[in-house]
Amino acid sequence: MARRLFAAFGLAAGVLMAGGSEAEPLIAVVSQQAGVVTLIDVGKATVVTEIPVPRVPAGLAAAPDGRMLYVTHPDLGLVSRLDLASRRVEASFRVGREPFGIAVTEAGRTLLVSDWSADALIRVDAATGRETGRVGIGRAPAGLVVDAADRRAYVADRESNQVSVVDLAAMTRVAAVPTGKAPFALALSPEGGALYVGNVQSGDLSVIATDRLEETSRFKIGLMPYGVAVTPDGSRVLVSNQQSGTLAVVDPTSHAIVASPKIGAYPEGLVALAQGRAAAVAWAEDKVMIIDIAQSRVVAQVPVGAGPRSLVALPDP
Repeated sequence: MARRLFAAFGLAAGVLMAGGSEAEPLIAVVSQQAGVVTLIDVGKATVVTEIPVPRVPAGLAAAPDGRMLYVTHPDLGLVSRLDLASRRVEASFRVGREPFGIAVTEAGRTLLVSDWSADALIRVDAATGRETGRVGIGRAPAGLVVDAADRRAYVADRESNQVSVVDLAAMTRVAAVPTGKAPFALALSPEGGALYVGNVQSGDLSVIATDRLEETSRFKIGLMPYGVAVTPDGSRVLVSNQQSGTLAVVDPTSHAIVASPKIGAYPEGLVALAQGRAAAVAWAEDKVMIIDIAQSRVVAQVPVGAGPRSLVALPDP
């Protein structure tokens, strides 16, 4: 069941690049059918290397020092740790029943993993894989983000039509904020005051005020929004619409869609980068699209392994 589920729904992550604005980032891309993680040089639009991983990889997160990469494998109940210096899987450990979304916290010491089947957020020691805490949340938790202070986690509970808010010090849920139908991917504004949530089945974007923990706006964004990201300067919210094949470029103040370029067939995972660029996977084309946001167009296409779903920008080590 899990394999069919993830083949249908994919995974997205709106993670921003760390480091100076002049650096050319590397991005890591998970390909589910191929069972590989691909590293791409964005500036050159070329593949640096492919790293084989256990089958059906889904979620992806990078350590803040850029040395380790963590991958979830829902079908196997595993999380893999990749050493980017040696470019190999260093360890794999069991986490819950169907680990799906993932984030790295506490300067790389801790992982947070959403368990799709157990309806839980699980805290894990990144070095040993040992579970150190868990909290029950809504049904089918998917994407998650953590605020800059590692104080709160926000989890998209896809089948509960809500976002769970978890106090990480106490590992307790402090709120469940209603959203549109089937929330999946989400991203925080740079200052952390707004949370943007893509609702797959209702085709809209929820805006949640993190100080009040309530939805303040919801508006149509496109057909099946699967990826959400915010530019590093906060001036644009980006949403990849799978069925529309477009990138919605949104003004965060007016909520107007200022551009909607085509970005390939069945785009899903999305990341905002420095220097006015973004990258998105085109699942049906087995490509990563590099996008110039100001020009609203794809400026490069990079072939990757079959079934690309999620991606993340790697911090400079």
